[in-house]
Amino acid sequence: MAETEKYHTPHPQDAARAASRPRLRKIFRPPARLATLFFALALASAPAAFAQQKFSKTYRTPRRNIRLQLTNRSGTIEIEGWDRSEIRVSADMESPAAKFTPVVDDEGLVIDVMGDTRGREGVGDVNFRVQVPSDATVDLETRIGNITVRNVRGSMVRAVVTSSGDIDLTGVRAFKVMASNITGNILFDAELLSGGFYDLKSTQGNINVRLSGASGFTLTATAPRTRNIDLGNLAARGNFSFQGDSRRVVGRVGDGSATLQTTNLRGSIVFFTR
Repeated sequence: MAETEKYHTPHPQDAARAASRPRLRKIFRPPARLATLFFALALASAPAAFAQQKFSKTYRTPRRNIRLQLTNRSGTIEIEGWDRSEIRVSADMESPAAKFTPVVDDEGLVIDVMGDTRGREGVGDVNFRVQVPSDATVDLETRIGNITVRNVRGSMVRAVVTSSGDIDLTGVRAFKVMASNITGNILFDAELLSGGFYDLKSTQGNINVRLSGASGFTLTATAPRTRNIDLGNLAARGNFSFQGDSRRVVGRVGDGSATLQTTNLRGSIVFFTR
């Protein structure tokens, strides 16, 4: 008996579903160019908080011998003395940006980033550049970051890094200078004034002191761990003695009217003269 071929006629609904499948794949599989466009749009719409923010303001001062007090949390502090009766503050704030409010009083200008951000975690660095009248007194402190002071001739310069950072004091002419850090180097390139007091301290770093030839002072230099105290050509200008198995050097240069104290627990103390 001859075999009879049987044909199956699809149901109309099955045929419609089969016909729709290719179209669905085309609809839900975006081309590569479209995916790239979506990614670019996502980057362009990223929050502005990731961008660096800036602060800039100038404050007129009634006199030149004003006081600047700046307490940072983390970031650099650069102070430059100039021949104007005004303070110009510029700051670059990294994200997430810290909020601070400068306060003007009878003494000068106070900026307290540490206090204004108390209770906030994960605040970005604030990098300050401040120009002050050259006769200003500056009181600076930060937890992490370098401090630089140039060409300031006020009554006092204080620069303190409570954790890690270098301190660079150049062209300073003040009656009282205090500089200290835990980890980092200290450069003190200054003129010692008669009756002045100068105190430099580091726990781990190098202290370099460069003095003018006319400076007269009494010196106490202490390096209890390393005994690394190098007087250089300063040794020929005064009378010095090494004490405590060379852990300390005391001496006098000229009239001895200024007081210079340097202490470095785990680093060196090196003197230069100009």
